[in-house]
Amino acid sequence: MSRPQPAARHSVPPTRELKRLRSRDWPRPPRRDPHVRVIACLSEFAGPNIAVVASSSRPWASATFIGAQHRVILRFAGDDAAERAARFADALPEAEFTIAGHIVADACVDEWGHAAESGGATANQALQDSAGLPVLRVTVLTVEDW
Repeated sequence: MSRPQPAARHSVPPTRELKRLRSRDWPRPPRRDPHVRVIACLSEFAGPNIAVVASSSRPWASATFIGAQHRVILRFAGDDAAERAARFADALPEAEFTIAGHIVADACVDEWGHAAESGGATANQALQDSAGLPVLRVTVLTVEDW
C-alpha cells in the first residue's frame, strides 16, 4: 500500500519573507536647520541699526510636529532705538515670516532690557544692565512643513 500523495500546494509566497514598506520605514529627507534664516528674517523685520548679541537653537517636538526653538538677543542702536524696539515688540507676534520647508508657529519677545555700549558684556549681562541701548530677547518656534 502506498502513502497518499499530499495535496498540491498553492504558490503563494510566504509573507514573512516579503519586506513591506510601512510609512515609518520610508526614508525621511533631512531638513536644513532654519536658524540662520530665522535670524535673517528677524534682522530684516527689525530694520537697520540692530545687532545680534547672541543666538541659540534647540530641537523641539510634540506628538504631531517636529521643529526647533530659536532664541535671539537683538540690540537696537540709533537715536530712535527705543521707539523702533517698541514697534518691533508690538508687531512681532503678528509678523509673517517665509522660511522654505518650515512654518513659524510662534514668535514673541520674552524679555526687554537695556545694554551699555561696552563691547565686553555677555548676553545675560547685556539684558541686566540698566543704562544704554534697548535689548530684546526673542523666541521663535518653527515646525517642519511636510
